[in-house]
Amino acid sequence: MTRFAVLPLLLVLLGSDAALAQTPLAQLPGEPTFTNEQTQQLLAAAKQRLAPDRRTIVFDVTASLGANGVTLAGEVHDQQLLQRLLTFYQAGCAVSVINDLAALPEPTIGVVCVSVANLRSKPGHSQELGTQVLLGTPLRILKQDDGWSYVQAPNDYLCWTNDRMHRMAANEFETWRKQAKVIITDTFTTVLSAANAGSQAISDAVAGGLLSLEGERGEFYRVRYPDGRTGFVAKSAARPFASWLADSDDDPKHLIATARRFFGVPYLWGGTSSKGMDCSGFTSTVWFLNGVLLPRDASQQVHTGIAVAIDDPMSKVQAGDFFFFGRRATENSSERVTHVGISLGGMRFIHSSTDVHENSFDPEAADYSASLKRSLLHVRRVIDQDQKTGVRPLRDHPLYQLR
Repeated sequence: MTRFAVLPLLLVLLGSDAALAQTPLAQLPGEPTFTNEQTQQLLAAAKQRLAPDRRTIVFDVTASLGANGVTLAGEVHDQQLLQRLLTFYQAGCAVSVINDLAALPEPTIGVVCVSVANLRSKPGHSQELGTQVLLGTPLRILKQDDGWSYVQAPNDYLCWTNDRMHRMAANEFETWRKQAKVIITDTFTTVLSAANAGSQAISDAVAGGLLSLEGERGEFYRVRYPDGRTGFVAKSAARPFASWLADSDDDPKHLIATARRFFGVPYLWGGTSSKGMDCSGFTSTVWFLNGVLLPRDASQQVHTGIAVAIDDPMSKVQAGDFFFFGRRATENSSERVTHVGISLGGMRFIHSSTDVHENSFDPEAADYSASLKRSLLHVRRVIDQDQKTGVRPLRDHPLYQLR
């Protein structure tokens, strides 16, 4: 027997935060008890409405029903989310709500000082590699645990790292953000201690890395790391960031040319650099190198852009569209997106699977993939889209703006 009119009211609650105060969860006649089932249903509804993706929003909350009401305990992303959660829960709860929640403090900034920093799902070197970020990437530091930092990348992805980064106070980061920079454009290069090819290496660098531009010396840029080290990088391997950013766009020809630069780069779960990439790390890196920031995972990227109709000859598909693959929904399970590739136009596509290579949906082609054709779920167009569809130009991101 249903004790409360929970589900219809939860649908109302999920619709708009503005309606919360006007939509309390009313008791039915003769049913005075708020049950643990309703307690957990309401928490699940709050999570779905306020923090649907644990990869980008901290929402570690429990709800326990006791004699004095429901206690909400745990940690949430910020004070604003905490207040929204309390408002949501109080509007739907038939008993008192006891607040035992903590919000994360205001984040500080750390800027990556190695060519590729590893970000893990939990603190510890043996933990799963969640993603990677490149030299010069600004990270929001949310908290720390035994030498590990819980960070949020510019694409909002949450992970742990203890790789080398330089923590900056707000004014120091503002100075760094506005400084002239160079972006590494070669797939691989080396930052040297002097302006000659035979000098001592300071570190490697990969495409997309950022360094402060200190000046020029012959065929080299003089550069500075976030932690103050200085060195030299060949002009042939880098470009001033401001002019690169002004020229960057998601033109299909540029995107495909960038994608093909990574032919043969090995597959690496969690990888997002020319040292190794997973499928969505490949797509997000290609777009980043053309001035566009995408969500990290394939199951996030599938919600970007606009849908494109699928037919057998792929007549509606354009170069640069995304193909999404996975498991179709059944009566007992939801759809699961597990892979993404980039259309080359028509039946051909490029993707990272074992390594970066091309395949075709055409049964007559030598590189035909029957399994991928069977598992194709969606085609999405992200080219020429905007932030409303989840596609964020890098020049508009507050952590990268030069002004």
